[in-house]
Amino acid sequence: MQNYAKTENLDKISVIIPVYFNADVLKETHSVLTQTLSAHAQKFDYELVFVDDGSKDESYKVMQEISAGDSRVKLVKLSKNHGAYVAILSGMNFAAGDAVVFLAADLQDPPELIPQMYDEWALGNKRDLVLCVRQSRSDPFLSKLFSAAFYKIFRALVLPEYPKTGFDLCMINKEQAKILVDMDEKNSHLTVQIIWLGFGRRFLYYHRRERKQGKSRWSFFKRLKLAFDTFFGFSARPLRIASFIGMLVWLPAVLLGVYVLLRKIISDAPLFGIPSLIAAIFMTGGFILLSIGIVGEYLWRNFDATRNRPTFIVEETKNI
Repeated sequence: MQNYAKTENLDKISVIIPVYFNADVLKETHSVLTQTLSAHAQKFDYELVFVDDGSKDESYKVMQEISAGDSRVKLVKLSKNHGAYVAILSGMNFAAGDAVVFLAADLQDPPELIPQMYDEWALGNKRDLVLCVRQSRSDPFLSKLFSAAFYKIFRALVLPEYPKTGFDLCMINKEQAKILVDMDEKNSHLTVQIIWLGFGRRFLYYHRRERKQGKSRWSFFKRLKLAFDTFFGFSARPLRIASFIGMLVWLPAVLLGVYVLLRKIISDAPLFGIPSLIAAIFMTGGFILLSIGIVGEYLWRNFDATRNRPTFIVEETKNI
């Protein structure tokens, strides 16, 4: 095992890596991170916190092999899959660094950005958020289309200051990480929470790489759930939009009812036929179901938060 003495008077960076079915890339990820961060040993110290998010492959076994040869590596194993953002929060509980970074295990986000982020972070008062914004990305067309539409709508309706193309890599200080952990929000969106914190912001721009190995587990339904969590977790506008549409539907319906009644009284005109009635029923019924669904999303989040169930359960740790 490689043993490292703590370097005095240097900031320590905790790099949190959520792991989910990444057994094939973990050793390369550890090697690249070690080489990249060790090259800046004169500027900062570091630790690597790998979090197994309920993987069913050999990921945790590989993580144990890595930690056996490197005392800088901490391991956290969750009892089941909770999602990458919850895995990152669990890693923050065990991070001992002055600054915290989270990085995807598949190296789509370049580890070389971490020293650059530290330089930006150290230039300020160490309270600024350092965000690595995706300037371009080598992702499938549908993935890029979904992301572009999501961020455009999200910025328009919820958080205008959120970066236009989003970010997955950032550096925050340990106090800010503690705030996020203490918030203990369920069904939320971590990067949006980070922007919600406020504080100053510094930006770095980069190209998101193509995934080299393995298959992405970031399915359409997981993306959809994250989109729902983001909109319903940070804004009441869906409720207001539903109310506004309700008024728009209600007012013409009232006017139409008055018009039909007057025609019947004045000129004994026939009432509208069955097709018109069916169309009106379907329109209003569909809107009612939509409104109930929106209200239900908010009620579920309130119910889930009041049950006091833990956001995650740690099954095992190592080198903590």
